Amino acid sequence: MSTKTVSQIMNNNPITLQCHTSLTDIVKTLISSQQSQLPVINKQKKLLGMVSLVGCQKALLSSAYHCDKPVQVDNVMTTSFSAFNADEDLSEVAIKTQHLSDNIFPVVKEDKLIGIMKRTDLLTHLQNNLSLCSQKQ
Repeated sequence: MSTKTVSQIMNNNPITLQCHTSLTDIVKTLISSQQSQLPVINKQKKLLGMVSLVGCQKALLSSAYHCDKPVQVDNVMTTSFSAFNADEDLSEVAIKTQHLSDNIFPVVKEDKLIGIMKRTDLLTHLQNNLSLCSQKQ
């Protein structure tokens, strides 16, 4: 397998959400980005959490049923997620992520978001390596 790092496949300019973003704006951003998850950061780009389509769906159902107070990103984000460093080896990351259901992984440096890695990009890297192996045979 060729040696590559997360930095070689990550998106350096990810779409993010800020604290106190309304549920309506979160859903609009998720839909327009065509991503299942988005990172939540503060003004200093510190990664605070992740928001998912599933979390928003639950919040929308609950809010619509109970006519609750307005929901913000703080109410639907999860602080339990796997983040990686830009210099981590992709083969190691592939092993670490194989049992995770997430499709978007934040890339951080000193707790600050510097990018995201999508599972599809990781799969593309693995597929390319498989193609290289078959060419050698």
